[in-house]
Amino acid sequence: MIQAITFDLWNTLFNNKDYREQRISDFFQILQEYRASLSHESFIKVFDEKFHFSEVTFEEINYRHIYTEDRILRVLKKLNIEISQSDLEKLKDKFESVMLQDPPTLKKGVKSTLNALTLDFKIGLISNTGVTPGTIISKVLERYNILHFFDTTIYSDETGYFKPHPKMFKLPLKKMNCKPKHTIHVGDKLETDVTGAKDFNMVTIWFNDSDKPKSNEIIPDYEIKQISEILPIANKLKAR
Repeated sequence: MIQAITFDLWNTLFNNKDYREQRISDFFQILQEYRASLSHESFIKVFDEKFHFSEVTFEEINYRHIYTEDRILRVLKKLNIEISQSDLEKLKDKFESVMLQDPPTLKKGVKSTLNALTLDFKIGLISNTGVTPGTIISKVLERYNILHFFDTTIYSDETGYFKPHPKMFKLPLKKMNCKPKHTIHVGDKLETDVTGAKDFNMVTIWFNDSDKPKSNEIIPDYEIKQISEILPIANKLKAR
């Protein structure tokens, strides 16, 4: 019997939005104040390599969350440039709060689906946060008047780990007092959402509204193309 449903955030509840260009602009502007003899093109190359840890895999760092300050410092180290602590904090705050100025849009049907599900199920949010921390994401959820639907929100910058690390799934279930076999997880990524939830013995729903190719190795229990399709699945499983 299903008692709870947890959701991924990006490309599941939120449409994906890329803040890369704004962050590059803010970073390069600060570097100009230090009279760094650096072309914009050279900076972008270093930024993309070091800020996003592109030379390592999540497995190699044991799925540990990468904090914004660490990302910035890696870029500065590669460039051999030092900036003041106050400028470092200023840059970190700009990077982390940019979503408030230009928030992503909700996927179609999110609000009505969450509203319907809360009548019968506990609801959780499990999100890898990247650069934008959970405190900012929660503010945006509140703006959209959907934060109150969630019994718990779990963010990787708060746990210290990215999905599919088991801690990201263990914590919300503990807070909601639900067993994994009584919980559905919904997400768009096979490698993080479906793999992590299946490894934790949860029921999995793959949200695939962009027709991503299926995998022979990672097989979800269900596949949907619209968020509202969760409702008949959850209601069917609730009755078992």
